[in-house]
Amino acid sequence: MRKCLRIFFFMSLLLTVGGRLSAQEVPIRDTLKASVIEDARIRRSVGIQVVESAQIRNQVSPMGESDYIKFIQTLPGVSTGADGTSSIYVRGGNLGGNVVTLDGVPVYGTSHLLGFTTALSNDVVETTEFQVGGFSSDVGNLTASHIRLHSSEGDMRAWHGSGSVSNFMVSAQADGPIVRDRVSAVVAARYSPLGLEFGLVDKMIPEISGLSTLIYDVYGKIHVLLDDRQTLDFTVFRSKDDYRFTQGGGTQDRMGWSNLIGRAEWNRHFGEKVELKAVGYWSSRASLQAQEKSVTVDQSMGGILVPAQTVKNHFTVCDSLREVSVQTQVNWLASDRWSVSGGVQWRLGLFNPGASSSYSGSLLQPEHSTSISDNRMTSNTWMAHAQADYQVGERIQVRGALRYSLHRTSGNYGKNIGKGEFSLLGRWRVADGIGLEGTVDHLAQFYHTLEGLPLGWSLDMVIPSDKDFAPEMAKQVYGGLYGDAEGHSWSVGGYWKWMDNLLYFADGGDLFNASLGSWRAGVYTGKGRSFGVEVTYGYHGKRLDARLAYTLSKTDRLFDRLNGGEWFPAKFDRRHMLNVTGEYILIRRERFKMGVTTLVALQSGCWETVPIGHYTVPSLTGEVFTVDLYSGMNNYRMPTFFRWDAGWYMEKKSAHTKHRLNLGVYNLTNRHNPFLITYDAETKEWKQISLLPIMPSISY
Repeated sequence: MRKCLRIFFFMSLLLTVGGRLSAQEVPIRDTLKASVIEDARIRRSVGIQVVESAQIRNQVSPMGESDYIKFIQTLPGVSTGADGTSSIYVRGGNLGGNVVTLDGVPVYGTSHLLGFTTALSNDVVETTEFQVGGFSSDVGNLTASHIRLHSSEGDMRAWHGSGSVSNFMVSAQADGPIVRDRVSAVVAARYSPLGLEFGLVDKMIPEISGLSTLIYDVYGKIHVLLDDRQTLDFTVFRSKDDYRFTQGGGTQDRMGWSNLIGRAEWNRHFGEKVELKAVGYWSSRASLQAQEKSVTVDQSMGGILVPAQTVKNHFTVCDSLREVSVQTQVNWLASDRWSVSGGVQWRLGLFNPGASSSYSGSLLQPEHSTSISDNRMTSNTWMAHAQADYQVGERIQVRGALRYSLHRTSGNYGKNIGKGEFSLLGRWRVADGIGLEGTVDHLAQFYHTLEGLPLGWSLDMVIPSDKDFAPEMAKQVYGGLYGDAEGHSWSVGGYWKWMDNLLYFADGGDLFNASLGSWRAGVYTGKGRSFGVEVTYGYHGKRLDARLAYTLSKTDRLFDRLNGGEWFPAKFDRRHMLNVTGEYILIRRERFKMGVTTLVALQSGCWETVPIGHYTVPSLTGEVFTVDLYSGMNNYRMPTFFRWDAGWYMEKKSAHTKHRLNLGVYNLTNRHNPFLITYDAETKEWKQISLLPIMPSISY
């Protein structure tokens, strides 16, 4: 864990002008007492929020450019993981219960730059839909939320280009016609010079040296207009994070993750009421963790000593998921009020979680490699789905969605699994300015994410459901009120959620561990429950846009092999979550705009497991051992989380160009929000680890 945190330290240092290391270890004897332990303008519709990428750009972030995850973290029902990273926990679900799709293709590795940003830039994403209830029938394999990203299409008439520079990222984008009025293209790429920037401050961080990185993402899309009724789309996306560094003592480490996606879609309209589309895609996700240590040893040959030799020991842990899918769907606008859709999908998943290998060498024995584990697994999933929508203007909206999946995993753990799912959605505008809304969902997820470090990195292992690990299940109900009047909008509602077949990965915190090859022994199956109240308020005026989101919730877990089989709080069960965002336009003219933005986040702390005391145990040899005494799992709530961000932006347009400058300050009050606590055996103190201090950012 400490090794991973050091990488956070130097990244923050790069941004802290004349500052100190971002991760602070502060004694917290006054906040941790053994005698006192706690037990326990966005388009919105029911269960879904829609936002354009242009609205996201104004948010302040450590990277200098915001993204869809940073926006989602300000919404109700969303608990965040480590400060500044891309991890989210929605309505009590796990991180792996959230599905991100780009034009319908799952993106399984979404983090970039150690989780500080996402692998998909705003140049690629045009619209983001965040759905937490009343799910549509066409996307399954989720139990928490669906983040549906819609890509932009190229201009059929003229070419356009853009570029940007921020603290850690350089990007460029272009779109335009290949064949005028027939074929358009979009290309976008980003690259991070992080390794070069680290070279400027590497002497200030003795724990790590020789950092080299390869961090980039590339996107391309071709849109073909065959005729007035038919279109073809071809998309390719590639992202990569690769980090290599040397620790004290000469240990060389490497970690990284990547995505590769290819997609083709054919779309055909029959008249004005029927649409048919067929989609095929390939999605590949991989992660790698490797460590090499050189050891000098004395050797002998036939009783004769020979010079000391350096022996290399190399250990690698890999995880991969490759998925191929073919699907077709029909959409029918039956009348002004009724619409019906349905389709079928087939998925082939190739998994290899926790595959590991090692090699070593010496004078007497040439360098050789050994495969410690190979966990190849194959799954086939067939899905049929249908939904019907009934809508009367803005007064009534009703939706019913059904989905049935047949899942089969091959190999020693193979099993046929069939599951039915459904979602219901309803909205009734009772009178002007007020209405009722509600959702009901019964969901299944046929793969599991074995979560490790709670940083939002894409190093987690992904496994399919099989005879040992049944599909994750979730049942949830939401009901509430909503209203709007003269620029004001609001909603208040409550949810209840029950989760089954959740997995807890006991070895998740050990990045380099041979036991990952036999990960099954460290996986526990359990249940979860969550309930809460969600409140939103928004104001949209001529100059001011403001939004408030508040959540009061409680989330627990139950595992037979943990906490004595008793319920305990989930790690990111934050009782209170308040986010206030605002944008004020200082100057707005035809070709010039200037404004300021702000975000205030106030949340209850997450949970940690700490000892409440200790006792001594004598051994048969007369030695005395000290053993920690715990009152339970996640028995201490960390201090309250508070952060205030502030930003300023300016836009200037000319006849052919547009300039935009963003200046921001992340964590304006320099509060050292707690990430975790650790015990220092030398000083005999509890210390708090914080990740991010005050951090200025700039992007152009």
